[in-house]
Amino acid sequence: MNKTATHPTKKQSSGALHLTKKVDYGITLLAVLAQAKKEEDKKSIKTIAEEKKMSFSFLQKVARGLQQANYIEAERGKYGGYVLKKNPEKLTLKQIIETLEGPIAIVPCLKNNTCARKEKCNIHTGLKLLNDDILKYLEKRTLKQLIS
Repeated sequence: MNKTATHPTKKQSSGALHLTKKVDYGITLLAVLAQAKKEEDKKSIKTIAEEKKMSFSFLQKVARGLQQANYIEAERGKYGGYVLKKNPEKLTLKQIIETLEGPIAIVPCLKNNTCARKEKCNIHTGLKLLNDDILKYLEKRTLKQLIS
């Protein structure tokens, strides 16, 4: 029995369709860096984590992934920090999400298209259409649009 349905005052966790913490942190990091005006506006992970009330160690891990994908770069030292390497107008939400979490699929069988029940599933086609719509939307939305 779903207790949140019978107790509406209970705090419910995020819904079925949600961004992971990794994606949330990644998009937040990229947004902060995109809003930095000049190369001199390098931001440290520690500063961003404190300002945004995020886990420093987890944000560091996310930053490494974004750095490996060449979305950001870091400079060490007293005046070091991170800067955005990609143009925020060309960086789509789909690219960001897939870089951090892999292929986007609203149900596991759409991720690798190997559903054992596909022939007998009466919702597969509808879910695929919905998933395709979500992918198209995420392909059209850029980091720049998100922060504007």
